[in-house]
Amino acid sequence: MALGRGVVGADVTETTCERAANVWDRLTVAAFDESATDEVLVLERAPVPGAVEALRGSRVGEWRAAVTADRAAELARTGLAELRVWCPPLADEVAVLAGAFLAQFDLSAAHLRLEVLDTISCPKFHCDNLRVRLVVACVGAGTEYVRADRPSDVYRTPPGALVFLKGHKHPTYADRVLHRSPPVAAGERRFCVVLDT
Repeated sequence: MALGRGVVGADVTETTCERAANVWDRLTVAAFDESATDEVLVLERAPVPGAVEALRGSRVGEWRAAVTADRAAELARTGLAELRVWCPPLADEVAVLAGAFLAQFDLSAAHLRLEVLDTISCPKFHCDNLRVRLVVACVGAGTEYVRADRPSDVYRTPPGALVFLKGHKHPTYADRVLHRSPPVAAGERRFCVVLDT
């Protein structure tokens, strides 16, 4: 089974591939991508079991890699190990999200970033210089965003939600939505999965 232009290898099971095909409604995300007006899409998703507990012994920092369909599961495990996050369901979630993202946008590779945060990472509302970004706060507060026509109304996505954001390189982006990371409460941690085209 192929995801995008990548070929699924031994590290990705058929179950993982099937889950990747059903992570979100592909027509909904395609409509967002093709829309001339929508610059953010929020899809609620259930939290990953055991993720909160797994963050207790984690290392604050980030880990980055170019992810392909055949290496998604391996890179998910490697990245989480580097951050000292021991949670097999979370590793599976990262691999499934990567596979779905590659398939949705017909990519052979994407940029994957895993982050464990204990402070706010991007306090200013901004737009990134890329085509599309997917941000998932698996643990902790969700992404915050504002609409340019109502800058005082700050929206916060639910924890675990899939947040698709158009960037400057998207053909229909027009500076209508800006986003930022939320504050992290003292003594707490936030874990995010970020995928970029």
